[in-house]
Amino acid sequence: MITGQSKAFHLGRWELLFKIMDEGSITRVADIENLQRSQLSRMVSGLEEELGIQLLERRGKRLNSTQAALELRSKIEPHITMVRRALEKTSELEEGDAGSIRFGAMPGFLQTQVVPLIAEFQQLHPQVTFDVIGDDNPKAFMGGECDLMLYYGPVNDANLVENWVTRSLFIPCASPKYLEKAGYPEDPAELSNHAGVVYTGRVRPHSEVLVKNGRQQTFRWNSMIRFNNILLAKTAAVEGCGIVLDMPLHHCYEEVMNGQLVPILNGWQIPNLDNYIGSTLAASKLKRVQMFIDFYVRRRREIEGEQKRRLQEKFSFII
Repeated sequence: MITGQSKAFHLGRWELLFKIMDEGSITRVADIENLQRSQLSRMVSGLEEELGIQLLERRGKRLNSTQAALELRSKIEPHITMVRRALEKTSELEEGDAGSIRFGAMPGFLQTQVVPLIAEFQQLHPQVTFDVIGDDNPKAFMGGECDLMLYYGPVNDANLVENWVTRSLFIPCASPKYLEKAGYPEDPAELSNHAGVVYTGRVRPHSEVLVKNGRQQTFRWNSMIRFNNILLAKTAAVEGCGIVLDMPLHHCYEEVMNGQLVPILNGWQIPNLDNYIGSTLAASKLKRVQMFIDFYVRRRREIEGEQKRRLQEKFSFII
């Protein structure tokens, strides 16, 4: 039974499915949209599981649409078109390209990832100003105080218009000097001999398991140091305080590429999460808000896609 919490109610997922149906290839659509092939595959599988029907079937190298998928498309696609036309005709969208955007996100992510993009956006649209709130508790900026907000989701809030951005990637890593002293663990069981650098912030759930190729394994530390700020946790890892398991790629990319941090555990990872940018229902009608959402989603996918590509070339087990 489909409920209000169902992923099948996210029209963006259906738009991606229709593109796959047109192209006959998940890989081709992943390249066009700068998404991960595995993410699209999971999306299709999730829709099929929720609906209890097969949507795509492989014939040779091409994916073909099932009759059920074609019938669903004929019913859903007109609604997507209607929504798009309604937004385009909304007077606020046509007249709201100047003014302020109230923006909320996690402090560490704001500092290193979002502020540069805000500056880039304002170079293109100087008529838009920003009031920015940084807080490690999403409830501080998701209760209507902000027009736009970044978070891990979806949260399936009826008061929000949610836009999927990317799939977050966490990199287990440690500094060379720590690993030279304590050794290189290759399995979660070996972490009981190591010190952990543990992030305790409230911006996301914290996993007690590592995953690899569909397998899950719990872990424990010999000792640990805790931080409620992800940038402090990264500094501690760089300084050799221990191993950090859930360092987001965007926070450790430079340090991994220049050798300050070394990926470990041979492919074992904290389960990844989905990144979202959400807007209030009222703000979603403003042209400046839609402009920034479109800009932000495109640039984050470009940036993270390039980072993952370069890391994959250097460390084959990361992705």
